[in-house]
Amino acid sequence: MVSQINHSRVKLLLLTLFVLIIFHPMKVLGDNGDSPRPLTLHSAFETALEKNPMMLQAQASTQKASAQVNRAISAFLPKVNLEFGYSHSDNPVMVFSNKLNQADFTPSDFDVTRLNNPDYRDNWQYRIVMQQPIFNQGREYIGYKTSRLAQNIMDLAYRQIAQIVLYTVEQAYCQALLAEERVEVLRSAFKTAARHERLARKRYEAGLVLKSDLLSATVQKTKVERQLFKAESDFRIALAALNNAMGVDQGLKWRINPVDFETRQEHDLEHWIETAKRNRPEYFMAKKRVEIADYQHRQALFRFLPSLNLVGIYEGDRQNLAYFGGDSWTLMATVSMNVFNGFGDRASVSAASAERKKAAARLAQIGQQIELEVRQTFYRFETAKKQLKVARESVRQAKESQKILRNRYANGLALMVELLAADTSVKETMLEEAAARFDARLAWSDLRRKAGVLGHDILEKNRSKSAQR
Repeated sequence: MVSQINHSRVKLLLLTLFVLIIFHPMKVLGDNGDSPRPLTLHSAFETALEKNPMMLQAQASTQKASAQVNRAISAFLPKVNLEFGYSHSDNPVMVFSNKLNQADFTPSDFDVTRLNNPDYRDNWQYRIVMQQPIFNQGREYIGYKTSRLAQNIMDLAYRQIAQIVLYTVEQAYCQALLAEERVEVLRSAFKTAARHERLARKRYEAGLVLKSDLLSATVQKTKVERQLFKAESDFRIALAALNNAMGVDQGLKWRINPVDFETRQEHDLEHWIETAKRNRPEYFMAKKRVEIADYQHRQALFRFLPSLNLVGIYEGDRQNLAYFGGDSWTLMATVSMNVFNGFGDRASVSAASAERKKAAARLAQIGQQIELEVRQTFYRFETAKKQLKVARESVRQAKESQKILRNRYANGLALMVELLAADTSVKETMLEEAAARFDARLAWSDLRRKAGVLGHDILEKNRSKSAQR
């Protein structure tokens, strides 16, 4: 009987081991599939440039601008059209001309009666018409130049949007790091609160303190626990916001690599202002628009000039499709001159001149706005660095105070409320220091964005890849 029981236990054990061997790898694979993947700020940038919807829209806009340049180039090339027609008529003029075109005219066709009362006649006609533009009041030339400038503007707009996207990604990335750090700080604070609760309970049970000490410690632990729950939720929200900024599935989980929050820059304000004037896409976009306005003004002046085009026509006419009829060639040059247009052309010149002045004023305004933005961001960055320095000193002092009060309370020389206040001070100063680092990093990133150099290397690399494709 005992041997049978042992035998059954052995069989059960073997069956359990078999199940574990079969299903354990599947579980491991599932855990690996759900485990967070590592993510660096650089890889987040690359993902955003490839998948962010704003970047995809900007890329489509640049492709459209390139297609419009090709369309403008086509205006210089000849246009060839193939035309087909069929007529069935007894109109004297049409019958007369159709016979001539069909090379079927005979002396008897000059008979007056036949001329006035011809029979119905069919005519199958095909024409190949080629038109070569020579000069059409500068429309082809101006159209090509303005389309190239529009393409340049779209390229600059792509760079502008890319910098906005990169800054948004970095902001979301740092926000996720900050949220993760808040979770760690509150977890540490919760452990400290739990430790102090145990200490208060031990001293209360020993009759060394009042019950109010134990209750205060319990309330403190509960408060920190609620803050921890919220911080964990905020971290998940921050990850979703980061995924949204990159343009990927918002449910993806990441193990975010830390970034260097120690920003070191030794340039003065004038350096950043000059850098912005050399690199801000908005400034060069405004310059391109001034050039477009100049060309449009030139186009308005060209309307007083004549147009010249060459036209070639090859025509075939048939009585029926099986009949070999007449063929003819026509080459001609056409000149069109605008003599009077109700003073509309003069009004167009005035409007184009006003638009040119407006574009120039807009360029000056954007230059001033860029300088103001750089100044504001530079001062904000300087302030953020000072605040970070003060926050770090506050953390050091709060930790030192907490250490002293912890020793005093253990020796019965301090109240629990004093110790809990020290714990709260450490927690809050650490959170403030983390927020100060976050602000300093973002102020530094914003300064580079306002100077037009944020993500310069990765954008150049991305452009090289696109050119190779």
